[in-house]
Amino acid sequence: MEKDLRKPQACILAYFIRGGTLTVQKTFRMFRTTELRKIVTRLRRKGYIIVGDWCYSHDADRGRVVRYKEYRMIVHPEIAQV
Repeated sequence: MEKDLRKPQACILAYFIRGGTLTVQKTFRMFRTTELRKIVTRLRRKGYIIVGDWCYSHDADRGRVVRYKEYRMIVHPEIAQV
């Protein structure tokens, strides 16, 4: 893992490399940070391929559809060996 990465960013990168997917809410529960979008932007600038898929869910309390992004990394075999 790169030495210049901040702790949550390094943990999120490792999670992505292992094949994990993250939403903002899941990131807060797992890594105690609300900065997923910012971290994804930083990782993309470093050359990692991270895609975000829009997901939809029905909020029963409010009676409406909720939209959120789920992020995942496209991992090349040489990256996965790190």
